[in-house]
Amino acid sequence: MNLDALYADHLQQLDHWLADALQRAGRAGCSADAVVFHSGRQLEYHLDDRLVIFQPNGHFRRWAPPLNGPEHVVLARPGAKPIVVRVRPKDFWYDTSPTPESHWEGHVDLHEVERFDQVPDVLGKLDRVAFFGECGEAAATLGIDASMIEPEALLLPLDWHRATKTDYEVALTRVACEAAAKGHLDAKERFLAGADERQLHWGFLQSTGHLEHEIPYETIVALDAKSAILHYQFKRGPEYGPGKLLLLDAGAGHCGYAADITRTFVRDDIHPVMAQLRDAVDAMERELVAMVTPGRSYVEIHLEAHRQIAGILNELGVLKVSAEQALESRLTRTFMPHGVGHLIGLQVHDVGGHQASPEGGEAPPPDSHVLRNTRTLEPGHLVTIEPGVYFIPMLLEPLRRGSDASSVNWSLVDELIPCGGVRIEDNVLCTEGEPDDLTRCLIEGTDGG
Repeated sequence: MNLDALYADHLQQLDHWLADALQRAGRAGCSADAVVFHSGRQLEYHLDDRLVIFQPNGHFRRWAPPLNGPEHVVLARPGAKPIVVRVRPKDFWYDTSPTPESHWEGHVDLHEVERFDQVPDVLGKLDRVAFFGECGEAAATLGIDASMIEPEALLLPLDWHRATKTDYEVALTRVACEAAAKGHLDAKERFLAGADERQLHWGFLQSTGHLEHEIPYETIVALDAKSAILHYQFKRGPEYGPGKLLLLDAGAGHCGYAADITRTFVRDDIHPVMAQLRDAVDAMERELVAMVTPGRSYVEIHLEAHRQIAGILNELGVLKVSAEQALESRLTRTFMPHGVGHLIGLQVHDVGGHQASPEGGEAPPPDSHVLRNTRTLEPGHLVTIEPGVYFIPMLLEPLRRGSDASSVNWSLVDELIPCGGVRIEDNVLCTEGEPDDLTRCLIEGTDGG
Protein backbone atom coordinates (compact mmCIF):
# COMPACT_ATOMS: atom_id res chain seq x y z
CA MET A 1 0.00 0.00 0.00
CA ASN A 2 1.69 3.15 -1.26
CA LEU A 3 0.24 5.82 1.02
CA ASP A 4 2.47 8.49 -0.51
CA ALA A 5 0.90 8.10 -3.95
CA LEU A 6 -2.59 7.60 -2.53
CA TYR A 7 -2.31 10.80 -0.50
CA ALA A 8 -1.16 12.77 -3.55
CA ASP A 9 -4.23 11.57 -5.46
CA HIS A 10 -6.36 12.29 -2.39
CA LEU A 11 -5.25 15.94 -2.34
CA GLN A 12 -6.05 16.31 -6.04
CA GLN A 13 -9.58 15.05 -5.42
CA LEU A 14 -10.01 17.33 -2.39
CA ASP A 15 -8.84 20.24 -4.53
CA HIS A 16 -11.50 19.37 -7.12
CA TRP A 17 -14.26 19.12 -4.50
CA LEU A 18 -13.16 22.39 -2.88
CA ALA A 19 -13.28 24.21 -6.21
CA ASP A 20 -16.74 22.80 -6.84
CA ALA A 21 -17.93 23.86 -3.39
CA LEU A 22 -16.56 27.39 -3.79
CA GLN A 23 -18.26 27.74 -7.16
CA ARG A 24 -21.59 26.57 -5.75
CA ALA A 25 -21.21 28.93 -2.80
CA GLY A 26 -20.43 31.80 -5.15
CA ARG A 27 -23.61 31.19 -7.11
CA ALA A 28 -25.47 31.33 -3.79
CA GLY A 29 -23.96 34.72 -2.96
CA CYS A 30 -21.09 33.60 -0.73
CA SER A 31 -17.85 34.87 -2.28
CA ALA A 32 -14.73 33.05 -1.12
CA ASP A 33 -11.54 31.96 -2.85
CA ALA A 34 -10.12 29.70 -0.14
CA VAL A 35 -10.88 28.02 3.17
CA VAL A 36 -9.01 27.81 6.46
CA PHE A 37 -9.75 24.53 8.23
CA HIS A 38 -9.06 24.69 11.97
CA SER A 39 -8.53 21.45 13.89
CA GLY A 40 -10.23 22.92 16.96
CA ARG A 41 -9.39 24.33 20.37
CA GLN A 42 -8.65 22.32 23.49
CA LEU A 43 -11.39 22.61 26.12
CA GLU A 44 -11.38 22.04 29.86
CA TYR A 45 -14.21 20.76 32.01
CA HIS A 46 -16.23 23.49 33.70
CA LEU A 47 -14.48 24.87 36.80
CA ASP A 48 -11.70 22.34 36.38
CA ASP A 49 -8.30 22.14 34.71
CA ARG A 50 -8.79 18.63 33.34
CA LEU A 51 -8.78 18.47 29.56
CA VAL A 52 -11.78 17.27 27.60
CA ILE A 53 -10.80 14.52 25.15
CA PHE A 54 -9.90 16.35 21.93
CA GLN A 55 -11.53 15.45 18.63
CA PRO A 56 -10.24 17.26 15.50
CA ASN A 57 -12.74 18.87 13.18
CA GLY A 58 -13.57 16.36 10.44
CA HIS A 59 -13.19 18.81 7.56
CA PHE A 60 -9.74 19.76 8.82
CA ARG A 61 -8.59 16.21 9.27
CA ARG A 62 -9.62 15.21 5.77
CA TRP A 63 -6.75 17.33 4.46
CA ALA A 64 -4.16 16.06 6.98
CA PRO A 65 -5.46 12.78 8.50
CA PRO A 66 -2.30 11.83 10.43
CA LEU A 67 -2.15 15.24 12.15
CA ASN A 68 -3.95 15.16 15.50
CA GLY A 69 -4.17 17.80 18.19
CA PRO A 70 -5.64 21.27 18.68
CA GLU A 71 -5.00 24.59 16.92
CA HIS A 72 -3.50 23.27 13.69
CA VAL A 73 -4.78 24.83 10.46
CA VAL A 74 -4.91 24.05 6.77
CA LEU A 75 -5.25 26.85 4.24
CA ALA A 76 -6.67 25.29 1.08
CA ARG A 77 -6.94 27.24 -2.16
CA PRO A 78 -7.90 25.46 -5.41
CA GLY A 79 -4.93 24.92 -7.66
CA ALA A 80 -2.39 25.69 -4.92
CA LYS A 81 -0.41 23.52 -2.55
CA PRO A 82 -2.19 23.35 0.82
CA ILE A 83 -0.49 25.31 3.59
CA VAL A 84 -0.45 23.42 6.88
CA VAL A 85 0.51 25.19 10.09
CA ARG A 86 1.26 22.81 12.94
CA VAL A 87 1.03 24.46 16.37
CA ARG A 88 3.45 22.82 18.81
CA PRO A 89 3.75 24.72 22.09
CA LYS A 90 6.70 24.61 24.43
CA ASP A 91 5.29 22.94 27.53
CA PHE A 92 6.44 20.85 30.47
CA TRP A 93 2.95 19.93 31.73
CA TYR A 94 2.06 17.94 28.63
CA ASP A 95 4.11 16.13 26.01
CA THR A 96 4.47 18.19 22.85
CA SER A 97 7.09 16.05 21.14
CA PRO A 98 7.16 16.39 17.35
CA THR A 99 5.07 13.85 15.50
CA PRO A 100 7.05 11.30 13.48
CA GLU A 101 7.64 12.25 9.88
CA SER A 102 4.91 10.85 7.69
CA HIS A 103 3.97 10.23 4.06
CA TRP A 104 1.82 13.35 3.80
CA GLU A 105 4.28 16.04 4.79
CA GLY A 106 6.07 16.35 1.46
CA HIS A 107 2.82 17.08 -0.37
CA VAL A 108 1.94 20.20 1.63
CA ASP A 109 3.64 23.48 2.52
CA LEU A 110 4.27 22.62 6.18
CA HIS A 111 5.11 25.19 8.84
CA GLU A 112 5.42 24.95 12.60
CA VAL A 113 4.79 27.62 15.26
CA GLU A 114 4.60 27.61 19.06
CA ARG A 115 1.38 29.57 19.53
CA PHE A 116 -1.82 30.02 17.57
CA ASP A 117 -1.41 33.80 17.52
CA GLN A 118 1.67 33.20 15.34
CA VAL A 119 -0.40 31.49 12.62
CA PRO A 120 -1.30 34.83 10.93
CA ASP A 121 2.44 35.47 10.45
CA VAL A 122 2.51 32.37 8.24
CA LEU A 123 -0.80 32.76 6.42
CA GLY A 124 -0.73 36.54 5.95
CA LYS A 125 -3.83 38.61 5.21
CA LEU A 126 -6.84 36.38 4.53
CA ASP A 127 -9.22 38.16 2.17
CA ARG A 128 -12.21 36.26 0.76
CA VAL A 129 -11.38 33.27 2.94
CA ALA A 130 -13.92 31.16 4.84
CA PHE A 131 -13.24 29.52 8.19
CA PHE A 132 -14.24 25.98 9.15
CA GLY A 133 -14.26 25.15 12.84
CA GLU A 134 -16.28 25.77 15.99
CA CYS A 135 -13.98 28.39 17.52
CA GLY A 136 -14.98 31.93 16.61
CA GLU A 137 -12.04 33.32 18.61
CA ALA A 138 -9.63 31.47 16.33
CA ALA A 139 -11.32 32.94 13.26
CA ALA A 140 -11.05 36.43 14.76
CA THR A 141 -7.34 35.92 15.46
CA LEU A 142 -6.88 35.11 11.78
CA GLY A 143 -8.79 38.25 10.78
CA ILE A 144 -11.77 36.34 9.36
CA ASP A 145 -15.18 37.91 9.87
CA ALA A 146 -17.80 35.96 11.81
CA SER A 147 -20.05 35.92 8.73
CA MET A 148 -17.49 33.68 7.01
CA ILE A 149 -17.44 31.02 9.72
CA GLU A 150 -18.81 27.88 8.09
CA PRO A 151 -21.18 29.71 5.73
CA GLU A 152 -23.98 27.30 4.89
CA ALA A 153 -23.60 27.79 1.14
CA LEU A 154 -20.06 26.37 1.43
CA LEU A 155 -20.63 23.92 4.27
CA LEU A 156 -23.39 22.04 2.45
CA PRO A 157 -21.41 21.03 -0.66
CA LEU A 158 -18.37 20.11 1.44
CA ASP A 159 -20.59 17.96 3.69
CA TRP A 160 -22.08 16.38 0.57
CA HIS A 161 -18.67 15.41 -0.80
CA ARG A 162 -17.65 13.85 2.53
CA ALA A 163 -19.85 10.84 1.65
CA THR A 164 -17.52 9.87 -1.19
CA LYS A 165 -14.24 8.38 -0.02
CA THR A 166 -10.99 8.52 -1.95
CA ASP A 167 -8.77 5.45 -2.29
CA TYR A 168 -6.55 6.96 0.40
CA GLU A 169 -9.46 7.25 2.83
CA VAL A 170 -10.51 3.68 2.12
CA ALA A 171 -6.96 2.48 2.78
CA LEU A 172 -6.91 4.20 6.18
CA THR A 173 -10.35 2.80 6.99
CA ARG A 174 -9.16 -0.72 6.19
CA VAL A 175 -6.46 -0.39 8.85
CA ALA A 176 -9.11 0.62 11.39
CA CYS A 177 -11.29 -2.32 10.33
CA GLU A 178 -8.43 -4.78 10.80
CA ALA A 179 -7.89 -3.55 14.36
CA ALA A 180 -11.59 -3.67 15.20
CA ALA A 181 -11.92 -7.19 13.81
CA LYS A 182 -9.15 -8.39 16.13
CA GLY A 183 -11.13 -6.99 19.03
CA HIS A 184 -14.28 -8.83 18.03
CA LEU A 185 -12.47 -12.12 17.61
CA ASP A 186 -10.92 -11.68 21.06
CA ALA A 187 -14.31 -10.82 22.56
CA LYS A 188 -15.89 -13.97 21.19
CA GLU A 189 -13.32 -16.14 22.95
CA ARG A 190 -13.61 -14.23 26.23
CA PHE A 191 -17.41 -14.31 26.13
CA LEU A 192 -17.53 -18.06 25.62
CA ALA A 193 -15.07 -18.40 28.53
CA GLY A 194 -17.45 -16.49 30.82
CA ALA A 195 -16.00 -12.95 30.83
CA ASP A 196 -18.07 -10.09 32.22
CA GLU A 197 -18.71 -6.81 30.39
CA ARG A 198 -15.72 -5.00 31.89
CA GLN A 199 -13.36 -7.83 31.02
CA LEU A 200 -14.74 -7.90 27.49
CA HIS A 201 -14.22 -4.15 27.12
CA TRP A 202 -10.67 -4.29 28.46
CA GLY A 203 -9.87 -7.23 26.20
CA PHE A 204 -11.23 -5.37 23.19
CA LEU A 205 -8.98 -2.38 23.89
CA GLN A 206 -5.95 -4.58 24.39
CA SER A 207 -6.45 -6.60 21.22
CA THR A 208 -7.05 -3.50 19.08
CA GLY A 209 -4.01 -1.75 20.53
CA HIS A 210 -6.16 1.27 21.42
CA LEU A 211 -6.31 3.42 24.51
CA GLU A 212 -9.73 4.43 25.79
CA HIS A 213 -9.64 7.84 24.10
CA GLU A 214 -8.51 6.40 20.77
CA ILE A 215 -11.63 4.38 19.99
CA PRO A 216 -14.05 6.30 17.73
CA TYR A 217 -17.08 5.77 19.99
CA GLU A 218 -17.86 4.26 23.37
CA THR A 219 -18.03 0.49 23.13
CA ILE A 220 -21.42 -1.17 23.58
CA VAL A 221 -20.68 -4.36 25.53
CA ALA A 222 -24.08 -5.80 26.39
CA LEU A 223 -24.84 -9.18 27.91
CA ASP A 224 -28.34 -10.64 27.72
CA ALA A 225 -31.20 -8.18 28.38
CA LYS A 226 -28.85 -5.16 28.20
CA SER A 227 -28.40 -5.89 24.49
CA ALA A 228 -31.91 -4.47 23.98
CA ILE A 229 -30.63 -1.04 25.06
CA LEU A 230 -29.42 0.29 21.73
CA HIS A 231 -26.60 2.50 23.07
CA TYR A 232 -25.99 0.69 26.35
CA GLN A 233 -23.15 2.67 27.93
CA PHE A 234 -22.17 0.78 31.10
CA LYS A 235 -19.92 -2.22 31.75
CA ARG A 236 -20.93 -4.56 34.55
CA GLY A 237 -18.32 -6.48 36.47
CA PRO A 238 -18.13 -9.92 38.05
CA GLU A 239 -21.25 -9.32 40.13
CA TYR A 240 -23.15 -10.20 36.98
CA GLY A 241 -22.55 -13.81 35.99
CA PRO A 242 -21.58 -15.09 32.52
CA GLY A 243 -24.13 -14.15 29.90
CA LYS A 244 -25.82 -16.33 27.33
CA LEU A 245 -25.75 -13.62 24.65
CA LEU A 246 -23.25 -10.87 23.90
CA LEU A 247 -23.97 -7.91 21.64
CA LEU A 248 -20.69 -6.10 20.97
CA ASP A 249 -20.87 -2.85 19.02
CA ALA A 250 -17.28 -1.63 19.03
CA GLY A 251 -14.93 -0.01 16.57
CA ALA A 252 -11.39 1.18 16.07
CA GLY A 253 -9.80 4.18 14.45
CA HIS A 254 -6.84 5.05 12.27
CA CYS A 255 -5.80 8.62 11.40
CA GLY A 256 -9.31 9.74 12.30
CA TYR A 257 -11.16 7.19 10.16
CA ALA A 258 -13.55 4.91 12.00
CA ALA A 259 -14.52 1.26 11.80
CA ASP A 260 -17.93 0.43 13.27
CA ILE A 261 -18.64 -3.30 13.70
CA THR A 262 -21.35 -5.13 15.61
CA ARG A 263 -21.53 -8.83 16.28
CA THR A 264 -23.89 -10.90 18.40
CA PHE A 265 -22.50 -14.08 19.91
CA VAL A 266 -24.57 -16.72 21.71
CA ARG A 267 -23.80 -19.65 23.98
CA ASP A 268 -25.23 -23.13 23.45
CA ASP A 269 -27.64 -22.71 26.36
CA ILE A 270 -29.37 -19.65 24.89
CA HIS A 271 -33.09 -19.92 24.14
CA PRO A 272 -33.26 -21.86 20.84
CA VAL A 273 -35.48 -19.25 19.17
CA MET A 274 -32.90 -16.57 20.01
CA ALA A 275 -30.16 -18.65 18.41
CA GLN A 276 -32.32 -19.03 15.30
CA LEU A 277 -33.00 -15.29 15.31
CA ARG A 278 -29.29 -14.51 15.45
CA ASP A 279 -28.65 -16.73 12.43
CA ALA A 280 -31.61 -15.26 10.55
CA VAL A 281 -30.46 -11.67 11.14
CA ASP A 282 -26.96 -12.61 10.02
CA ALA A 283 -28.28 -14.12 6.79
CA MET A 284 -30.50 -11.10 6.20
CA GLU A 285 -27.57 -8.75 6.69
CA ARG A 286 -25.69 -10.56 3.92
CA GLU A 287 -28.56 -9.89 1.52
CA LEU A 288 -28.74 -6.24 2.54
CA VAL A 289 -25.00 -5.80 2.02
CA ALA A 290 -25.43 -7.10 -1.54
CA MET A 291 -27.79 -4.20 -2.18
CA VAL A 292 -25.07 -1.56 -1.68
CA THR A 293 -24.84 -0.76 -5.39
CA PRO A 294 -24.67 2.49 -7.39
CA GLY A 295 -27.96 4.23 -8.13
CA ARG A 296 -29.88 2.52 -5.32
CA SER A 297 -31.55 4.62 -2.67
CA TYR A 298 -30.27 3.73 0.80
CA VAL A 299 -33.88 4.03 1.91
CA GLU A 300 -34.67 0.96 -0.20
CA ILE A 301 -32.21 -1.10 1.87
CA HIS A 302 -33.82 0.11 5.07
CA LEU A 303 -37.31 -0.81 3.93
CA GLU A 304 -36.09 -4.20 2.72
CA ALA A 305 -34.72 -4.83 6.21
CA HIS A 306 -38.18 -4.27 7.66
CA ARG A 307 -39.74 -6.52 5.03
CA GLN A 308 -37.35 -9.34 5.89
CA ILE A 309 -37.74 -8.84 9.64
CA ALA A 310 -41.49 -9.22 9.24
CA GLY A 311 -40.90 -12.58 7.58
CA ILE A 312 -38.37 -13.71 10.19
CA LEU A 313 -40.66 -12.86 13.10
CA ASN A 314 -43.50 -14.70 11.42
CA GLU A 315 -41.40 -17.79 10.70
CA LEU A 316 -40.07 -17.94 14.26
CA GLY A 317 -43.54 -17.66 15.72
CA VAL A 318 -43.05 -14.29 17.38
CA LEU A 319 -45.82 -12.82 15.24
CA LYS A 320 -49.11 -14.58 14.58
CA VAL A 321 -49.89 -12.54 11.46
CA SER A 322 -48.36 -12.70 8.00
CA ALA A 323 -45.34 -10.64 7.05
CA GLU A 324 -47.56 -8.47 4.85
CA GLN A 325 -49.93 -7.77 7.73
CA ALA A 326 -47.01 -7.05 10.06
CA LEU A 327 -45.65 -4.43 7.66
CA GLU A 328 -49.05 -2.87 7.13
CA SER A 329 -49.53 -2.58 10.89
CA ARG A 330 -45.97 -1.25 11.36
CA LEU A 331 -45.23 -4.00 13.86
CA THR A 332 -41.60 -4.33 12.79
CA ARG A 333 -40.81 -0.86 14.13
CA THR A 334 -41.29 -2.20 17.64
CA PHE A 335 -38.62 -4.84 16.99
CA MET A 336 -36.19 -2.67 14.93
CA PRO A 337 -36.64 0.95 16.03
CA HIS A 338 -33.39 2.21 14.48
CA GLY A 339 -32.18 2.72 10.93
CA VAL A 340 -30.39 0.07 8.92
CA GLY A 341 -27.16 2.07 9.03
CA HIS A 342 -25.43 5.33 8.20
CA LEU A 343 -22.56 6.99 6.37
CA ILE A 344 -19.22 6.42 8.08
CA GLY A 345 -15.85 8.13 7.78
CA LEU A 346 -14.15 10.81 9.87
CA GLN A 347 -17.25 10.74 12.04
CA VAL A 348 -18.87 7.46 12.94
CA HIS A 349 -22.19 8.96 11.86
CA ASP A 350 -20.77 11.00 9.02
CA VAL A 351 -22.27 14.24 7.75
CA GLY A 352 -24.57 14.90 4.81
CA GLY A 353 -26.80 11.86 5.18
CA HIS A 354 -30.08 13.75 4.82
CA GLN A 355 -29.04 16.22 2.13
CA ALA A 356 -31.05 16.21 -1.09
CA SER A 357 -28.24 17.80 -3.14
CA PRO A 358 -24.87 19.54 -2.76
CA GLU A 359 -26.78 22.80 -2.30
CA GLY A 360 -28.78 21.32 0.55
CA GLY A 361 -32.45 20.58 0.86
CA GLU A 362 -33.80 17.95 3.23
CA ALA A 363 -34.34 14.32 2.23
CA PRO A 364 -36.10 12.98 5.34
CA PRO A 365 -36.63 9.29 6.07
CA PRO A 366 -39.94 7.90 4.83
CA ASP A 367 -43.04 7.81 6.98
CA SER A 368 -41.33 8.83 10.24
CA HIS A 369 -38.75 6.02 10.13
CA VAL A 370 -35.51 6.64 12.02
CA LEU A 371 -32.72 6.61 9.42
CA ARG A 372 -29.47 8.59 9.32
CA ASN A 373 -28.84 8.24 5.58
CA THR A 374 -31.33 8.79 2.77
CA ARG A 375 -28.85 9.37 -0.07
CA THR A 376 -28.74 7.54 -3.37
CA LEU A 377 -25.63 5.37 -3.31
CA GLU A 378 -22.66 6.29 -5.49
CA PRO A 379 -19.25 4.65 -5.98
CA GLY A 380 -17.09 5.70 -3.05
CA HIS A 381 -19.91 5.90 -0.53
CA LEU A 382 -18.95 4.06 2.65
CA VAL A 383 -21.88 2.94 4.79
CA THR A 384 -22.75 0.60 7.60
CA ILE A 385 -25.37 -2.10 7.20
CA GLU A 386 -26.70 -3.04 10.64
CA PRO A 387 -30.13 -4.65 10.90
CA GLY A 388 -31.29 -5.75 14.33
CA VAL A 389 -34.19 -7.34 16.16
CA TYR A 390 -34.77 -6.57 19.85
CA PHE A 391 -37.19 -7.34 22.63
CA ILE A 392 -37.43 -3.93 24.32
CA PRO A 393 -39.96 -3.79 27.19
CA MET A 394 -40.47 -0.04 26.78
CA LEU A 395 -41.65 -0.54 23.19
CA LEU A 396 -43.39 -3.87 23.71
CA GLU A 397 -45.72 -2.66 26.47
CA PRO A 398 -47.67 -0.17 24.29
CA LEU A 399 -48.03 -2.93 21.69
CA ARG A 400 -49.23 -5.36 24.35
CA ARG A 401 -51.97 -2.88 25.37
CA GLY A 402 -52.82 -1.74 21.84
CA SER A 403 -55.16 -2.81 19.08
CA ASP A 404 -52.56 -5.12 17.52
CA ALA A 405 -51.86 -7.08 20.70
CA SER A 406 -53.43 -10.25 19.28
CA SER A 407 -50.83 -10.23 16.47
CA VAL A 408 -48.04 -11.15 18.91
CA ASN A 409 -47.19 -14.45 20.59
CA TRP A 410 -46.73 -12.92 24.03
CA SER A 411 -45.76 -16.10 25.83
CA LEU A 412 -42.79 -16.51 23.47
CA VAL A 413 -41.93 -12.80 23.65
CA ASP A 414 -41.81 -12.95 27.43
CA GLU A 415 -39.38 -15.86 27.19
CA LEU A 416 -37.16 -13.85 24.81
CA ILE A 417 -37.13 -10.51 26.69
CA PRO A 418 -34.35 -11.68 29.06
CA CYS A 419 -32.21 -12.51 25.99
CA GLY A 420 -32.22 -8.89 24.78
CA GLY A 421 -31.61 -8.50 21.08
CA VAL A 422 -29.49 -9.15 18.01
CA ARG A 423 -27.58 -6.78 15.75
CA ILE A 424 -25.08 -7.56 12.98
CA GLU A 425 -23.10 -4.72 11.39
CA ASP A 426 -20.49 -4.43 8.67
CA ASN A 427 -18.81 -1.51 6.88
CA VAL A 428 -19.47 -1.59 3.15
CA LEU A 429 -17.98 0.39 0.27
CA CYS A 430 -20.15 1.07 -2.76
CA THR A 431 -18.11 0.46 -5.93
CA GLU A 432 -18.72 0.48 -9.69
CA GLY A 433 -19.32 -3.27 -9.38
CA GLU A 434 -20.01 -5.53 -6.42
CA PRO A 435 -20.07 -4.09 -2.88
CA ASP A 436 -16.77 -4.24 -1.01
CA ASP A 437 -17.43 -5.43 2.54
CA LEU A 438 -14.42 -4.14 4.48
CA THR A 439 -15.18 -6.02 7.69
CA ARG A 440 -16.95 -9.34 7.04
CA CYS A 441 -13.92 -10.82 5.34
CA LEU A 442 -11.83 -10.14 8.47
CA ILE A 443 -14.05 -12.11 10.84
CA GLU A 444 -15.71 -14.60 8.50
CA GLY A 445 -16.46 -17.91 10.15
CA THR A 446 -17.10 -16.57 13.64
CA ASP A 447 -20.47 -16.95 15.31
CA GLY A 448 -22.71 -14.10 14.19
CA GLY A 449 -20.37 -13.22 11.36
